[in-house]
Amino acid sequence: MISFVVKKLIKPGMSNSSLIICKYLPDSMEEILWQVELTYNDAFPPVERRDFVDVINLIRSEKRFNLELIMHSDKYVGFITWWNFDSFVYVEHFAIDEKHRNGGYGGRALSLFLQKIKKMVVLEVEPPLDRIKISRISFYKRNGFNYHTFPYKQPPYRPEDPILPMAFMTYAYDDATDLETIKLTIYKHVYKWS
Repeated sequence: MISFVVKKLIKPGMSNSSLIICKYLPDSMEEILWQVELTYNDAFPPVERRDFVDVINLIRSEKRFNLELIMHSDKYVGFITWWNFDSFVYVEHFAIDEKHRNGGYGGRALSLFLQKIKKMVVLEVEPPLDRIKISRISFYKRNGFNYHTFPYKQPPYRPEDPILPMAFMTYAYDDATDLETIKLTIYKHVYKWS
């Protein structure tokens, strides 16, 4: 039996069996976690992700950390990992499984996720230096995100990893929000880095 909280956040015009986002709970079926791990390792290079055992440990021990499963007709499609802070949500990773990419799942899942979250959403993207990175930024812009030129670097997940140039994108951004404070919160809690 799968043990997760189902949030039937269906986009208008979609049937109830179309797409759901549900919170993964630590005692859920391991097969789902194995699928998430495969997608995670496939979608992100090692320097842009933590070791998956650390993701599992966060699920079990860090109350601000969340893993949302993206499901279509009870089949795994992708995932979102995110951190819940007082004034914003930080999306650490968002990926659609390779066999489901380019089918519109990403945009629909992101829309459902944003409907669920009632505060500003922040995520990191690579600077727009090639076609793939420009396409990724365009995807988020089409879904209501704003690109910020605020100077930001992703801290390393492991001591031997490099610091990576990145940029913030935000959804429901308020001009009064201090991106420096957001950066420091992410550095402290997500990366354990100062």
